[in-house]
Amino acid sequence: MKVFMKRGGIVLVGCLAVVSVVVAAVVQGTEAKLVKGSQIGVVDVGGLTVLEAQTKLRVWWEGAKVDKLTLTIKDKSLKKTYTPGELGVSVDDVASVAQVPVEGLVGQVLDKAAVQKFPLKTKSTLFDLHALKVAVKESYGDPGPARVKYIDGKIVREPEKPRFALDEAALSEAVVKGLLDDQTVTLPIKEEPKRVTDEVLNQITDVVSEFSTNFSSGNRPRSSNIKLASSKLNGILVMPGEKMGFNETVGQRTLAGGYKIAGVYVNGRHDTGIGGGICQVSTTLYNASLFSNLKVLDRTNHSMPVPYVPLGRDATVNYGAQNLVIQNTMSTPIVVVSQYVPGKLTFRILGKKEEGIEVKITQGRVHSSGAATRREYDPKLPPGTTKVQHNGDNRYVQTFRTVYKNGVKVSAETLKDSYYNGGGTIITYGPKAPAKPVVPPITAPGVTPPATGVGTQAGASKTGH
Repeated sequence: MKVFMKRGGIVLVGCLAVVSVVVAAVVQGTEAKLVKGSQIGVVDVGGLTVLEAQTKLRVWWEGAKVDKLTLTIKDKSLKKTYTPGELGVSVDDVASVAQVPVEGLVGQVLDKAAVQKFPLKTKSTLFDLHALKVAVKESYGDPGPARVKYIDGKIVREPEKPRFALDEAALSEAVVKGLLDDQTVTLPIKEEPKRVTDEVLNQITDVVSEFSTNFSSGNRPRSSNIKLASSKLNGILVMPGEKMGFNETVGQRTLAGGYKIAGVYVNGRHDTGIGGGICQVSTTLYNASLFSNLKVLDRTNHSMPVPYVPLGRDATVNYGAQNLVIQNTMSTPIVVVSQYVPGKLTFRILGKKEEGIEVKITQGRVHSSGAATRREYDPKLPPGTTKVQHNGDNRYVQTFRTVYKNGVKVSAETLKDSYYNGGGTIITYGPKAPAKPVVPPITAPGVTPPATGVGTQAGASKTGH
């Protein structure tokens, strides 16, 4: 039977053969037989019905899934043994058999003499591959993040080393190949994208700003704290839009962490505490950030003015409470670098400096007011005595940041106000003085003691009226 379509340009020939194929497909899975000579993996399924082939494949897999496979990594020494089942691989008998054609009602569709080989289809099962992933990462070692250093006045960039991981999507295919070959599986490995690409890293070309503060190198505990905390901030890379918190980066200040007990400010008075001197680190970083025109999201001033920066330019920190948080508002990444030398701390912000930009920080009028005197009890003082611990007053100041480009003002902002409310006079007092005992007068025997009270008597003074 032939059908010709003259105008459509399509000729349909052999409709009977097409119908045979369709009918064969309809009966597949019932009495239809798979083409003889068909093989799925190493399992012969030719001449079997669909259900028989699926069953034979499952039976074969029950034995194969517990075979020990040696896992290796190309050019690496990883040697681990897993079974296909432990790797989360299972045979998909339905999909595997569906590849094989069936014999038609009017004859075989394919050449009977040809041996047809079909791949084994698999499916993933739920299995924890964490240990294997860790082993892969350990075999490649620490990838190494991108680093930027400031050495002898020069910016030195170290690109990120490649990171490799197990390619889970290609694992099943590799397992089947090893199972059917020599029981050795070369694990599929993929190189993960760099967190900081070389192109992005190369955008860090300039010192955008730097700021230094001085301190007494003779105060060793305080100097040690400054050195330790600043080292934790050295080399921190902040991508555009990202935030960096001082407390989150430096961590909690503890004796076990290497911090010393040194002088601190507590509620407007001098005291000691673990990590004394840390606030000079946060203050120095705060000023470097201001001159880089970075956004300051969180900052708190001390309870008292500090001697190493102008009033209104300090930033106190306290783990779990006060924090310093800055945000990179540039279109390119920045890197915070610190430099410690005895008696001097410097922070630099590295990035891509915009030509012609100048940032100025100015101070408004300082408002002072006499703070109410605070009295505090000190049991160590001698009874009935007082001591002036601190003379001071309250101060309030505003600080402004103005940005110029080629001498023309382009932006101005008022920074967070600074209110030093801990600077009032503090007087401590000791325990109450004991009352003086009343001593009765001593008289000779037989002599009447003088009368007490107010009145006139012989020999008494009359002044004071």
